[in-house]
Amino acid sequence: MRVLKTALPGLVLLTALAACGDSGDDTTRAAPAGTGTSASAGAQPAGGTTSAAPATSTGAPKTGGKAKCTTKDVAVTITAQPGDDPRVQRGLVAVTNTAKQSCTVRGWLTITLVNAADQPVDVPTETVEEPGPDVDVTLKPGTTAFAGIKWTACDKSDAACNVGNTIRFNLTKAATGPAAKLDGFPAAEKSGITMKSLQIGSLQPATQGVVAW
Repeated sequence: MRVLKTALPGLVLLTALAACGDSGDDTTRAAPAGTGTSASAGAQPAGGTTSAAPATSTGAPKTGGKAKCTTKDVAVTITAQPGDDPRVQRGLVAVTNTAKQSCTVRGWLTITLVNAADQPVDVPTETVEEPGPDVDVTLKPGTTAFAGIKWTACDKSDAACNVGNTIRFNLTKAATGPAAKLDGFPAAEKSGITMKSLQIGSLQPATQGVVAW
């Protein structure tokens, strides 16, 4: 009995040491393949595949709207066109975008004969679908739309004859506006522009046909 009592503490001590030895083996064992720091970066979808995030647009949405040109956005030159009949006069109207952004014109200019006193002259005027119906014409900076005008010239002595020395334009129906640059017309000091009636053609993107009516 004395021998057993002496041996028992030693047996317990050996058992405890064995248990500690097993625990040390577990902590030094290598981690399984596929695990480690890459797993901490983020969970992967089932099956181990990955996909890129969908592309997104950072640009502003397009409204589809068209900014209209204002009278201040453009400059106008009217070039007289030679013809066989001195009573029928024509002019090629060039409307050039002088702004820094694109804009759109459509329809008809208002053309107003002005006298030496800078007063509008009341010329009977009509708009016509020549050389065709009106269309949107988008003008980038520095580009030009075109129209034709045709008027009946007259003798200054005729009471129905309207006389002026310059022509003003407007993109609205207003009779006011800046003066057009005139090419091939009588000098302003002569007050030699005579109009008994005036027709204005529609604005077009090219010169084709705009004065052939």
